[in-house]
Amino acid sequence: MFKSTLLHYIIGYSLSFLVGCLLCNYLYISFDLPMVLSSSLVGLLGSLIFYKNKEAQASVYCGSFAGMSDPMFFGHWGEMILVSILGGVILFIFRKRLIGMGGKLGAVAFTSLLSVLLLREIF
Repeated sequence: MFKSTLLHYIIGYSLSFLVGCLLCNYLYISFDLPMVLSSSLVGLLGSLIFYKNKEAQASVYCGSFAGMSDPMFFGHWGEMILVSILGGVILFIFRKRLIGMGGKLGAVAFTSLLSVLLLREIF
């Protein structure tokens, strides 16, 4: 039987976070949709694709919140990947905490974006 490890969870959260972030940015840039509508469509699509996995749904939607940031924020792809990894780790840490607390996904997206911004300014 397959046993999930810590690394599997973090990779899963980070990849779904990255998908949400990329899709939201893509819809905004390519189709000139408003950010809120792009995020809503990504959340809807994520909930339909991952209809049995609520944690993946939340991670995609959280990634779409991070993707709502200004496209000029990401200097290159590495920063978007770093935001996704940080977001995946933060989501993993708080997956059993803050249950029923509103704003958890937005706070995670904000924290991961702010961390990358601070790292960029320091280095």
